[in-house]
Amino acid sequence: MQPVNGVSTLSLMEKMASFFLLTIFLFSTAYSQNVLKRVERAGKRGAERTLERRVEQKSAQKTDEALDVILGDGPKKQVPTPKPAANPEAGSRGSASQKPSAVARPVETDPQETRNPLVKPSEQDSALNYIGTVLFTDHFSKTPKGDYPGTFVSSSGGEVVALNPGSGLWLYPNSNTVPQLKPLPEHVALEFDLTLQNVPASLYNTYFNVYFQTLSGLKHNDPKNQYGAFGFSLWGDAREHQLDLFNRNTSLGVKEKIPYAIADQVIGKTTHWVALVNKSRLRLFINGTKVADSPNLLSGIQPTSINFRLNGTKKEQNQRFILSNVKIVAIEKDLRIQLMEEGRFITSNILFATGSDRIEAESFELLDKIGRVLAGNTASRFSIVGHTDSDGDVAANQKLSEQRALSVRNYLAKQFNIPENRLEIIGKGENEPIADNGTAEGRRQNRRVEFRKL
Repeated sequence: MQPVNGVSTLSLMEKMASFFLLTIFLFSTAYSQNVLKRVERAGKRGAERTLERRVEQKSAQKTDEALDVILGDGPKKQVPTPKPAANPEAGSRGSASQKPSAVARPVETDPQETRNPLVKPSEQDSALNYIGTVLFTDHFSKTPKGDYPGTFVSSSGGEVVALNPGSGLWLYPNSNTVPQLKPLPEHVALEFDLTLQNVPASLYNTYFNVYFQTLSGLKHNDPKNQYGAFGFSLWGDAREHQLDLFNRNTSLGVKEKIPYAIADQVIGKTTHWVALVNKSRLRLFINGTKVADSPNLLSGIQPTSINFRLNGTKKEQNQRFILSNVKIVAIEKDLRIQLMEEGRFITSNILFATGSDRIEAESFELLDKIGRVLAGNTASRFSIVGHTDSDGDVAANQKLSEQRALSVRNYLAKQFNIPENRLEIIGKGENEPIADNGTAEGRRQNRRVEFRKL
């Protein structure tokens, strides 16, 4: 090849090729760094979204439902933790063409966490349809048989034993048993199951009482201890057995004897008890039926603890009072009042799979509460309004909010036979935030469902 101005054409082409390759290398390096940064940001975002979902699920379990806990509601709906979505960093994004998911009830998987179906939903008093925050719960499934649970303290001991289904705490004779928790709020619910085994219908000096007391210790009869209490005695003629309500404070003495065939209800059986305390008032339910309502039982008393007191029984004869499925809940506002009187209920505790309209299993308990209220008020009509956070495409979020509202309606219609024309569907997408979408907590609040009375 002939030289050009003293430089061969081949040499010139080699230099040009080298320059071209260097340019490509530098460009590709910068591009790769940019891609890596984008991947890193996406990874961080995905981790953040995964953390948000875990926080949501944990919160729902604590408010049992979320928020919101139904007392005397038959078996708990326990299912394995759902697998995360394929694209957890997708936020509330969803395909605009996605069809609403079928609603399926969960399958019982852990008999240790299951309560006997003692109360039929149709038999529940409306007072049991409240929402609140769980302060304490123990099903005794995590304590080995024969051991005493670390969640309680006792004056005389006890041991965890097997029940069918689940487990319970056998209260030893002459024991005070106190759950370890913070001081009680003014509005609180206590629920538990009580099983009597090998106990005769009439047993000398045997009684079971539950104290809402001012002292946190184990001496219910301490002169400084003030309390309101309920319970029953098996001492004497079984035909005369009754429920007792009584208190001790400095200014008011309340003692009520309520005719009730308690022996027929408890001997050889499991009963579900619910006590609702609203300041001075105590309402008592057994198997979903209200059996007592005392407006002044706790007048002048601010309880700090709950004490299960058992007197009598003979351990050597295997006479057992067994406590199980204990739950203590700080009551918030009555759900029926919010829906039927105030006409609006807003919740971020109806959870969906990420980027999907599939309802998460931990949301069924709250939905069942809502369903019972709506089913019991057949003349009412409501709009169900779905909302998303601002992650993802605006149009996709709009469609997803509509699909989620539709999934809620499908669930309520199927489980509670509510006509679909009573439930209007609205999707608002990301258009009406109530919190800052720039924070994880704000996005959690914005992913919500509203019920508005029409």
